[in-house]
Formats: sequence, C-alpha cells, structure tokens
Amino acid sequence: MTSIKEIKKSTVSQVDSLLSSVPSILSTFDSVLLTHFATASPSELEKAYSAILSTTPDAVNAPLLSALSAYKDLVSATLDRIQLLERYIILHMPKMEDGNNFGVTVQMTVAKVLKDTRESLLKKSEGILTYYTARADAVDKLSLEKKTSTTTSSSNKTDSTKQEDKKESTSMASEEKVVKVVEDKAFQYRLMALVALDVNAYMNAKSGLMDCFNDFLMIVENVEKNKIKLTSPKGSNGGNSIGMF
Repeated sequence: MTSIKEIKKSTVSQVDSLLSSVPSILSTFDSVLLTHFATASPSELEKAYSAILSTTPDAVNAPLLSALSAYKDLVSATLDRIQLLERYIILHMPKMEDGNNFGVTVQMTVAKVLKDTRESLLKKSEGILTYYTARADAVDKLSLEKKTSTTTSSSNKTDSTKQEDKKESTSMASEEKVVKVVEDKAFQYRLMALVALDVNAYMNAKSGLMDCFNDFLMIVENVEKNKIKLTSPKGSNGGNSIGMF
C-alpha cells in the first residue's frame, strides 16, 4: 500500500519536473496559437468559413474542429497541472497552531487561486459542448435534402418431422426516399447564422486559450516566488506535517 510519504515524494518530484519544463510548455501554447489561431479578424474567418459551407452547408468545419481539439488538449493539460500543484500544497500544510502562521496564509491564498482558476477553466471546457449542440441545431434548421431508407423482410417456414423437409424462405425489400425541401428566403440568413456560430466558437476558443496561457503563467509565478513558504510555511524548523489540526 502506498504511504503518504511516498505520495509526497512523488508529488515533489513531479512538481520539480513541471517547473523545469515550463519553457517547453509555453512553447506548446505558442505553437498552437500560431498553427490554429493565427487569423486575426472575424471578417477573415467569415470568408474562410463561408467558402467551406457555401457548397456543402452541412459539411464539418475541419479547421475549426482541429483548433477546438488543440484548445481542449491544452486546457485539459493545464487542469492536470493545477491539480498536481493543489496536491503539492496540501501535502506541505502544517498542523494549525498559534503564531507564525503567515506561511500558512500564503499556502491558503495560492490554493484558492488554483481552485478558482481550475473552476474557470472547467467552465470554458463546458462551453465547447454548448457549441456542438448549437451547431447541430443550426444545421438542422437549414432544412437540407434528407434521405430516408426503409427495409422490410418476411419469412415463411414449414414444419416437418423430417429435417430434409424443413423449408424456410426469406425475402427482403428496401426502399429509399429522398425528401427535397425547397430553399426559402430565410436560407441564406440561416447559413449566415451557422457561419457566425463557427466564428464565435473560434473567437471564444482563442480567447479561452489566451486566458489559459495567462493563468498558467500566473500560477507558475505564484509557486516559484513563494516556493519556500509553500513547502516550509513555518520555516525550516517549524515542520510541515500534513493536517490542519
């Protein structure tokens, strides 16, 4: 069974590795921003997305989906790092006692920042699910041509005491219907709404990624600048055994 001391040792090692890999992590943010979120203006996005959807309105917006996937991956990775740092602080909390509690206050302040940041990033992740639902509804409102297919089968069987006399026949028939919807005057506006929805999703993801980037910088700065207080809140001789009481 893993002991708390072993967990603490492992956590300290993981945090040290995290802090040493910060330059690489920041480079990943830069790479994703340059690769997937380089478009500066909404008008440029509207042109690009309109070109994709004008010929095939129900087509998947592949560039946007790729950008959203990269965004989700970075948010998820940042959440993992935040929870690691939260565990790091918990494992260094000393027993609560009178006097010399400034270091504990620092721990609690940083812990609150981590918790608030984690909750904010989780809400951003939930926003992506809202986009998928809204896009499905927008595509449905385009009232595009739909195909329906039906298959029917029938089976006839005669019973007999002799195996060789048993007979069974099965017939199947399929029918495909195409339901064409006449394009109405509102179609172009519905298509524009779909494009606007994609543009808005892009802009929200780009803003969310920048927030995630800034949040990560803030967290690392807080941990590095207060590392002594976070690991030895009562000084080198004060102890930092787990527990608040």
